[in-house]
Amino acid sequence: MTSQLEKAVKKLHEEGCALAVLNGGGEFVSYQPGLAPLVNLLKNSPELLRGGSVADKIVGKAAAFLLLYGGVKEVYAEVISSHALAVLERAGVKLEFNKKVPFIKNRAGTDTCPMEKRVLDIDDVETGAAALLSLFGAS
Repeated sequence: MTSQLEKAVKKLHEEGCALAVLNGGGEFVSYQPGLAPLVNLLKNSPELLRGGSVADKIVGKAAAFLLLYGGVKEVYAEVISSHALAVLERAGVKLEFNKKVPFIKNRAGTDTCPMEKRVLDIDDVETGAAALLSLFGAS
């Protein structure tokens, strides 16, 4: 784990945020759950993701597609789905995680996360990211 990723993980654990992105001198921290913070970064500050280090509480396949689309260098996930793990490993992203689960659950814990479901049968990063970004009115 690089020192930059270590700092991002430290922020995740000590500050209790949901997402921490570090890239050189740039930093982004969000306490908002879900994909919206990643989508906002892609729309407003894509340079933070490009080559950046990301620590995220939950990384499902949807988040993995957005991270890859943004060009991240390394990822730490507190919880990662097996689908996200496969996508990130196939892309060669440096990856560490605390816990692997078969799939990400929805917020009620009753079913698969709707964002993970949306991209479950997609293998291409560009296609997956486009399917997700269209939901947020981004491209």
